[in-house]
Amino acid sequence: MVDKWLKTIIALLALLFVLSLGSPYVWAENQWRFGTDIGFLADTVDDTVFTMSFQGDYFLASHFSVGPQLLISPGGDLSQITFAGIARYHIPLGAVNIIPFGGLGFVYADLDRGRRSDDDVSYTFPFGATAAFKINRTVSLASTLIFTFQDIDLNNRVSSDNFNIGMLFGFRFQP
Repeated sequence: MVDKWLKTIIALLALLFVLSLGSPYVWAENQWRFGTDIGFLADTVDDTVFTMSFQGDYFLASHFSVGPQLLISPGGDLSQITFAGIARYHIPLGAVNIIPFGGLGFVYADLDRGRRSDDDVSYTFPFGATAAFKINRTVSLASTLIFTFQDIDLNNRVSSDNFNIGMLFGFRFQP
């Protein structure tokens, strides 16, 4: 199973590399961009939870950015905080940008069930894609589908927490 995912990730990285060869290496005019989202994360240790996301993008080239991403899931019995470094490749398609991303980070989860409480820290591999619809020069509406792999080991969990799927909606801002 891991071997299959590793081959898929390597193939996606190779595809992004080939796509980047066709675009000129031009520095972005405004190198920092920021975004925020709200939505849900499904199949966590407490089933489906409300999630907020905050991210920053530093453009190394006109279509390639890196930056931090913070996911906070504060609701219900589960409090979960994920911090990851993310690489993004921006594919402009008119008024829409398709942005596949992937990264590496850490996740902290705290599950409180009455008198029983348990917490754990694990690695995480977030990846997915965002569709950003330009409203004007500085603001875009965004819809993000995110997948995360991690190894959280908590007692009293509703479901396993090795793989989560999330859908987030928000805004992207550039100066």
